Amino acid sequence: MIEHLPPDSAFHRTVHGHAWSDVEYLLAVIADRVAEGTFVTGRGAQMKGLHRPKPVPRPGDEHKGRIGDRAGRSAEDVIAYLDTFKPDRSAAAG
Repeated sequence: MIEHLPPDSAFHRTVHGHAWSDVEYLLAVIADRVAEGTFVTGRGAQMKGLHRPKPVPRPGDEHKGRIGDRAGRSAEDVIAYLDTFKPDRSAAAG
């Protein structure tokens, strides 16, 4: 029974030190790839002032309190972050 407890259970957090499941890791990878793609596209368009994006911190990283840290952020926060990369369709329609 203990083996099938959800990742956010106290047992799982104690054993693994975090509550990340495959979903959170995949969202972090997607966020990193979208940010990198946006950076590369901007560089190709000769946009100035662009800096290479930092990857979303994973459990065990030394930077805490950023997107991906389950103590302060949820999967919904990561999804909201990804939504910032969606194109603004209202500007194209007008």
